[in-house]
Amino acid sequence: MNATTPKLDPFADKEPRQGSPIGLIILAAILGIATAAGVAIWRSPKQVEQLVQPDKGKAEGFFSTDSTNWDLYTADLDSLIKELRAEIQGYQNRERDFQAMELRIEAEKRELERLRKEIEQMRDSLTTKTTELQSSEKTNLRSLARTYSSMKPAQAVAIFAEMDDKNAVKILALMKPDVVAKILGEMSRTPDPNAADGAKTATLAAKAAELSNQLRLLQQQQQTAQ
Repeated sequence: MNATTPKLDPFADKEPRQGSPIGLIILAAILGIATAAGVAIWRSPKQVEQLVQPDKGKAEGFFSTDSTNWDLYTADLDSLIKELRAEIQGYQNRERDFQAMELRIEAEKRELERLRKEIEQMRDSLTTKTTELQSSEKTNLRSLARTYSSMKPAQAVAIFAEMDDKNAVKILALMKPDVVAKILGEMSRTPDPNAADGAKTATLAAKAAELSNQLRLLQQQQQTAQ
């Protein structure tokens, strides 16, 4: 039986080599690393959400330095997580401050509204009282005007001489013109009881002129108002 002898290709530079297992090992290692990284990336959003909301998860225990859940944990990530927590806490604090400010503003608005209503009530009350006083004053002035009109001119002058000019004009304005003329005429001839010693000839003519002038101005104002 003839032994089989290997055939050599005289035209080949080298003999064919068998496949090396080293390349397969390297390829498997790369695929493993890629798979692990993909899993970490896929899981990381949920884990970061747990970190920035510590009351919804136990992030500190989850991402400890010896944790096997995420091998990409670093000091920079820990710093970022702390900054995010601080931002959230600051936002919550500002929100509470804004809410407290809104409550104060609402309370101040209610207080201002209460004061406004009180002021309006006081104003209405004062207006009513003023109207009542004016009505009562007019009634009293009319009564005085009728009384003084029934007096002799000399008697009325004796009263007007001691009266304030403002009140005297109000009463004269309610009297008939002919009665007012008699009183002012008598006043111009009547000696002034308040004249200084030595001025015995002084009369109430100046007071009569002043009352006549004020009476004219008052009548003009009443006509303008009408």
